[in-house]
Amino acid sequence: MDNLVATNSMVRIFAATAFLYFAIVTVMLAASISGAIIIENDPIFIFALYGFVTQMIFGVSYIFIPGVSHTRYANYRLIAIEYVLLNFGIVALFASAVLSIHGALAMLGAAALIIGVLMHAANMFKIIMPKKAVNRMA
Repeated sequence: MDNLVATNSMVRIFAATAFLYFAIVTVMLAASISGAIIIENDPIFIFALYGFVTQMIFGVSYIFIPGVSHTRYANYRLIAIEYVLLNFGIVALFASAVLSIHGALAMLGAAALIIGVLMHAANMFKIIMPKKAVNRMA
């Protein structure tokens, strides 16, 4: 599988996961508002922000940025690691907020999210930088 095909596959996975989070958040919010479940809105909105918005933006950026800047695509293995870190962080932070466990699980989730976001920023930087500048930096 070449890098472009693998990147496109990861983009579809990001988008599908984003809509899965969106559906889950919508059901949870409706259930919370109706009183069917007792959960504060903060964890739901954390889930929505990082689950839907971040997944969608990150996924789309892997197609949009290379297309606009007419440069190469990112390393799909790094995208896969970023995806796993982001989703682990999202679920861990949500679980720690819902269960009121603000210790190791919350710290681990936050660390995974931070590393995932930094990986995304590094991937975007690598894509955006002109090839000559990247070669000079190496």
